[in-house]
Amino acid sequence: MQPALDSNTLDRLISLGRERGHLTTEDLRASLPVESMSAEEIALVVVHLEETGVPVELEESLLSPNPKPAAMPRQSAEIIPFPGPRANREPSKAKPLQPTKPALLEPRQAETQETSFSPWIVAAAGMLAFAVFALVIFATAG
Repeated sequence: MQPALDSNTLDRLISLGRERGHLTTEDLRASLPVESMSAEEIALVVVHLEETGVPVELEESLLSPNPKPAAMPRQSAEIIPFPGPRANREPSKAKPLQPTKPALLEPRQAETQETSFSPWIVAAAGMLAFAVFALVIFATAG
């Protein structure tokens, strides 16, 4: 139940219902803040009243969801026009944070000699591994 409902309010409803033999929707509207209550909260009050022996005659409109207030007009996004052509602007290059030094040039001869032998070394190592593998297979198969 809603915390705003105190036991005095419920006791008054129970005593009124016992005097009359039942409660109506108008009795609930007079004693409870029905307009600010949800359908679930109203149903909990009705269940509590009926558990105490007070029958409640409800209108269907009371338990239907409260009509939503008029929708507020939605605020549309502000449309900002696209800027015109940037023909007169030149793109600016970002300056580096620290000045850089040119890289030292290494002699190309050492690099070309190492790269020219490396494919042959890899191929020779592969052939050696294949030969060892083939010898192991023939030695164990025989």
